[in-house]
Amino acid sequence: PYEIVRIHRRIYTIEELCYYMCNHLYLIDYTIMNEQLCDWLKEELELEELAENLRQILQQHGSAEQFVVTVLAHSSIYTTAELTQIQNVLEKLKNQKPIEKQKYKADNLLESGAVRQAILIYQSIVYGEEDDSVDRKFYGKVYGCLGAAYGRLFLYEEAAKMYEAAFQICEEE
Repeated sequence: PYEIVRIHRRIYTIEELCYYMCNHLYLIDYTIMNEQLCDWLKEELELEELAENLRQILQQHGSAEQFVVTVLAHSSIYTTAELTQIQNVLEKLKNQKPIEKQKYKADNLLESGAVRQAILIYQSIVYGEEDDSVDRKFYGKVYGCLGAAYGRLFLYEEAAKMYEAAFQICEEE
């Protein structure tokens, strides 16, 4: 299997790789866009053409969008419309501010059950240096998400404090 180190998951097929990529678009970076993946595709799955195409993208410092779409298109399990939709999501992620990408990542981690990892990211946003490029209500939403994450861990006092901070900023329930 190929191990996706960031999430400690092993994959065995091109379909599993595509599923991972589509459901974790915010995590596509050097930890998946690398020579090791190309080697695995070539040696284990015997997808030499795909491996070579991906190596070229890496050598030319291509984008994550290029990399992902190349893999998904090669798999032949996605329609043209689905590929276009995925490209649109990738384009949206590319145009987001770094702090918005962090929140998106934390939101997806929370949704997938990686609550502690999500909390760490939310905390880095709210306790880090304030980013003036985003609206103040953005921070209120992050506090609200942090409250939800604490609630999932049954840390109700911490959750209540985060919800109170969110309310102070956003002034809406």
